[in-house]
Amino acid sequence: MFCPRCGRETESEGKFCQWCGGDMRAAPPKAVLRKKVGDVSTEKYAGLARRIGSAFIDLIFLVIFDLILMGVVTIVSGILLRPSPFSEALLQITQYSRHVPRTDGYGNVINAVVPNQLLFSAVVLFLIVPWIYFAYLESSRNQATLGKLAVRIAVTDMKGNRITFARATLRFFAMFLSWITLCVGFIIPAFTRYKQGLHDIIAGTLMFLQEN
Repeated sequence: MFCPRCGRETESEGKFCQWCGGDMRAAPPKAVLRKKVGDVSTEKYAGLARRIGSAFIDLIFLVIFDLILMGVVTIVSGILLRPSPFSEALLQITQYSRHVPRTDGYGNVINAVVPNQLLFSAVVLFLIVPWIYFAYLESSRNQATLGKLAVRIAVTDMKGNRITFARATLRFFAMFLSWITLCVGFIIPAFTRYKQGLHDIIAGTLMFLQEN
């Protein structure tokens, strides 16, 4: 256990630090970060700057994955001789911006406020793909998305263990609450004890620096 006053490791059974005499009863438990090879002990939580950096990198990868998915679906739709829902959605957005009647791939006028193709594309590209990306990678052996790996941070539960897919899913959808609070939920890691965002607090997760 580490002393909350001097930061030095001391015996966990003692009530007071053997080095400075600090009260150990208020000391938080030592966290353990599980990595691919062995277990690495660390007390360094990932700060706001690294979180922002990883978010930008993840955004780039999400755009790439969305473009790949759109390309694959468009090719398959072409083989099946059917309009792609993504190209249909893009066509309808273009028609709306030019103030012309929205039509589908067969020339039929669409009167719905939100066309099915547009709704489908939005749900797949902005919800399902990001959810699978974050939940799968954060619950994987690396415990991190590609952006987090790039800046060397990892996600754990409150005991330092790898999180489950269900907990990673809860963490992802809790991010929407951080958006609703005008991004305050993403900023509070700069002020919380364990540098947790609102979504980390809700899901019971921590973000650590990965050390060699």
